[in-house]
This record gives sequence, structure tokens and C-alpha cells, in this order.
Amino acid sequence: MMKILWRCLQGPRLLRLYLSGVVDYAPNGFERWSDTVLTSLACAASLAMYTSPLVLPWTYKRGWFTEDGAIWVAKFMTGLGVVAVGALVIRTLGRMSNPTYTKFLSVLSEATSSYTEANKRLLEEYDFNFRAWPVDFDVRQIEGDGSKPRRYLPDAPVFSLLGAPSDLLAWLLTHSFGLSLVYPGSMLLMQTLIERQLLEGRTKLVLENKGRRNKVVTMDDNEIDTIYIEQKDKANGRTLVICCEGNGGFYEIGFVSTPISAGYSVLGWNHPGFAGSSGRPFPRQEANAVDAVMQFAIHKLGYLPEQILVYGWSIGGYSATWIAMNYPDIKGLILDATFDDILPLAIPRMPQSLSSVVTKAIRSYINLDVSSQLAGYEGPVRFIRRSRDEMITTMDGELWSNRGNNLMKSLLKSRYPDLITPTSLSALDGNLYVLGATAVAAADQESELLFSQMIGRDQELSEEEKGKVLCYIASKMLTEIDTTHCTPLPTSKFQLPWDPAIDAIFIELPPSKDQ
Repeated sequence: MMKILWRCLQGPRLLRLYLSGVVDYAPNGFERWSDTVLTSLACAASLAMYTSPLVLPWTYKRGWFTEDGAIWVAKFMTGLGVVAVGALVIRTLGRMSNPTYTKFLSVLSEATSSYTEANKRLLEEYDFNFRAWPVDFDVRQIEGDGSKPRRYLPDAPVFSLLGAPSDLLAWLLTHSFGLSLVYPGSMLLMQTLIERQLLEGRTKLVLENKGRRNKVVTMDDNEIDTIYIEQKDKANGRTLVICCEGNGGFYEIGFVSTPISAGYSVLGWNHPGFAGSSGRPFPRQEANAVDAVMQFAIHKLGYLPEQILVYGWSIGGYSATWIAMNYPDIKGLILDATFDDILPLAIPRMPQSLSSVVTKAIRSYINLDVSSQLAGYEGPVRFIRRSRDEMITTMDGELWSNRGNNLMKSLLKSRYPDLITPTSLSALDGNLYVLGATAVAAADQESELLFSQMIGRDQELSEEEKGKVLCYIASKMLTEIDTTHCTPLPTSKFQLPWDPAIDAIFIELPPSKDQ
């Protein structure tokens, strides 16, 4: 009896059953009430953390930082503790009296003690809190096997109480609500509000697409919730697309639907702190997470890097370019509605008086410099720009202010320095800032021939010709769609990145002068 009691106390929350179709788990009254209380307490604690920089100064002015105030806070916290313990006890008793839950616990216990393929199949008939899911892959077990040619991790931030007051303020800003503003999907309150949508999306992936969840453990001991949809029987299915979602995106309701519809095998994952994934989405944890996902694809799913296409949407471009920089042999990189650097987007969205603190916080703790990572990758890249993107622009409705332009230009400067002159950059800007102009440049035969001559004959180009070639290259890299930031990408627009080496082979060169 004590063993069952302990299991019901420690057991995860059960959400849905797939044993006979789709059936929502029906908790009894005790479970339902206690779950509501515990969830409310967790959300309140999370909200208190987010608002602490505002609440603490207010409480100080009200005189709460006194002996009487400390006694009142202690009594209040004790009362909340009693409520929480009572809710746990009531929930445990409710679970013990629910035969569906006790049956689920027996399946989970068997899978935990002996995680065989057969036991995993039984466990997949239930949808429950992912923290209790057994580990499918631990990246630490394959570290040092030679499969990683490079591994660049963001520097771990160093904080000292002896630093300047602005350093302390930047740390407080980041660790209270700053990171949540950058990654709102990590907020418990948001996840609670969309829990039903996540469950429905996950159910669709499991039942309609035969998706299989896997728990992947990172180098820093975070647990990453992933889902794998295998479609090797389809035309594009031998290629695996790893999807890196945006700052409010989850694989359950994110952009995995586009490559799935295009017939690719797909591996989706949730950022640290998102839904079933543990941790917080700081850059170093993000890098460790996506590195573990990549290693899982190679070692557990059996894909070679050259069979893997990486798709990053919005802030997911940071994770996607980290993969590309560290795994240069991947098939290609697709960056959809992605910026070059988060700082130019963060400053206009915060009070002007905080700009110096925001700069310090970003550069010290959330330095998402996508362009520098992209410069470390030499393979095929496709940029997808949304002409009505309202999120990665510094001026609403202005195409020229789309930071995706800056990302593309930074890559062109890195790869084609001989083409970069004030004249050619001016021509490129004129091409990028006019809606539809890139399509015209892509069809320009003169520019195509100039590009082929540059690749095939190392021919010196004039200033005007450099501008034309630069516009041509940009047009081949860019896919433009007339939509907003969060609109799902149409399947027809999910195209392989342009490979200039292959393209040059198929361009018919005119005879040289000495032939």
C-alpha cells in the first residue's frame, strides 16, 4: 500500500489515452481540485518572479523590509505551504482510487525499470507530463567519439556582486522577465494557457503522422522533448529536416507541418524550458540542446550529416545557424523570417531610458548574434523573407527595415568580399528594398552569365557588373512571400537551398576570346 501511495504522490500528470482512439483522461474530483490548486500556485510563483524587479522596490517603500514585515511574509508562505501539501495529499488519494491512473502507473514503472522497445510502445499509448518519460538518448554517452568536427559554445556569463550597479541591474532584468520577453514560450503562464492546443497538436502528430516522442539529455543535463516523424517511403523522406521553432513556437503547433507536408522526415524539438523540455533558453543551453538533438539524429536515428536539412524559423535561426557552424557537412540551411542580431530589435521595444541596461543584458546573457554564426558555415543557404513581417522589422511596414536583409548582406560580405563595393551594395539595397525586384534579378540572363564568368574564369568585373552579380546571387538565395511573421510557410515555398557550385555547372558559358 505504501509503495502505491508513494507512486501516486510522485507520479506525473496524465492527460490523454490512445488505447482505444483518443480519450481524454478523466480525473476524479479530488485530482481535479488539487491539480487546479497546484497549477495556480505554480503560475503565481512564476508571475512573482517575472515582476520581482517592480514588486521588491514597492514593498521596500511600503516598509515591508522590517521585522513585522518578515513575520507576515513567513506566515503567508507557511499558509501557502500548508495548502500545497494538502493539495498533494488529496491528489494522491484521488489517484489511488482511479483505476485508469493506477494502470498507467504500472506501465510507466515497467518501462522505467526495463526500457525495451515493447515497453516503449505501451508507454506511447499515454500522454503525460514529460518529466517522467524515460531517457531515450544521452549525448554524454557518445562524447569524444570523433563525430563532432567542431563545437563552439557561447561563453558562460560571469556575474559578480562586486561589479558596477548596471551589471546587477542587467542580471536582474535578464533573470526576472528579460529572458521571458525574448522567449515567451518559456513562461509557465503561457504554457498553461495553451496546454490544450499543445495536447491537440501532439495528438495529431502521434496519430496522423505516426510521430514518436523521445527524451534527449544534453551535456548540461537538460532533458529535451523531441518528436520524430519518419517518412522514408516518400520521395523526400530520406532527407531529415530538423526544425528549430521560434520564441513562442512549439513543435506541437509550430512549423513542422510544412516539411511534413512536403514529404520529408522531420525531427522537431522544444527549446529548453518549453513544454516538456527542462532548463531555460539561454544561448549556452540552446547550443547544448540543439547539439544533443543533432547527435540523436546521427547516432540514434541513423542519418548522416549530409542527409540532414536544418530549418530555422524566427529566433530558431540562432539554433539552426549554430548547427550549421558546427556541422558544416549538412545538406543545407533554411532560414525563415530570421534576423541578424537581436539587439537592434530589442532596443526599440524597451523604454529609451533602459537602452544602456538592455544592451548590457543582451550582450552579457542573451547575445543572439545569428550573423556571426552564419559566417562560419560555407554550405547552401536559403533565406525566406516575409514582405509584411511585423516582428523582425525596426519600423512597422517598412521592407528596408527587415533585419533579414542585414543577415543576407552579412553573409554575402563574408562569402563574396571581392564583389563588395559601395556601388554594388547600393545596387543590392535597391534590389532588396523593392518588393518583387529579386524575382526580376533571378531571371536576368546577363547577370547569370556574369556570375558564371566569375565562377568559371575568374574574370574581373566592373563596378556595375559586380552590382548585377551581387543582386543575382541574393535573388537565388532568397524566397519572398507576401505574408506576416507567424503565417505557416506554404509547402510550395519549402525549397532546397541554392547551391552556387551546382548552379554554375549548368550555366552555358559563352566562348572565350582566345577560342
